[in-house]
Amino acid sequence: MKRKLLAGAAAFVIVAAVVLGGIKLYRIHQMNQSGILLAFDDYSEDSWRANFELFSEYGAKVTFFVNLSEPTEFCYDAEKEGHEIGFHTVEHVNLKEATEEAVYQQAIAPIEVFRKEGIELTTFAYPYGAQTEQLDEMLLEHYNVVRGAYHLELHGKHELRKGFVDSMSLDNANFDSQEAYEQKIMEVLNELKGGKGRVAAFYSHVIGDGEWCISTDRLEFLLRKAKEMGLQFYTFQELQYW
Repeated sequence: MKRKLLAGAAAFVIVAAVVLGGIKLYRIHQMNQSGILLAFDDYSEDSWRANFELFSEYGAKVTFFVNLSEPTEFCYDAEKEGHEIGFHTVEHVNLKEATEEAVYQQAIAPIEVFRKEGIELTTFAYPYGAQTEQLDEMLLEHYNVVRGAYHLELHGKHELRKGFVDSMSLDNANFDSQEAYEQKIMEVLNELKGGKGRVAAFYSHVIGDGEWCISTDRLEFLLRKAKEMGLQFYTFQELQYW
């Protein structure tokens, strides 16, 4: 009986070691895996919702930075799909031109409104990319991450836990042709693929054919190529808790 107990204990230790070792290796793999932070700004419920299936097809989770005074049904549906709701002020205000009280009412007070309705806002995106260090300091007392615009910089995942993050626009207006768009996307994806644990942040607005939109073809090109290259799509929020 004693031998059986000892044998059982030894087997348990071996199994536990294998499981814990597997978990550790998995965590290391996850930390080393590079990926993309894809976001959409303002509030374009119809075009965003219409592409839930496309995001799902490619395993893409995205962040929707909304201009709202309170959550809508879309916010809850997006979270059910695995996406994140971030914030973009109530009325798309240029915070560099706003008073301190206006900054509070437009960007900070809504956090509690959303929280009471079951949505935690932990990521903020500046309208017009109008960012200053003073605004960063004020907003980072209430958000984990604040996101800028217009610039691309590859960030280590650890940088997404707290602080300012740059982001590049994918709007149609920023590319002279489909070829120019694809060339830039592949340049960034190849750089991500060549590193460990890095992320690139992209954003657009409406999914469509206007200037300040990303066309469905261009969006799908990014999703397809990222998947083919083994890159992950992350929300800002999930990386804040790694």
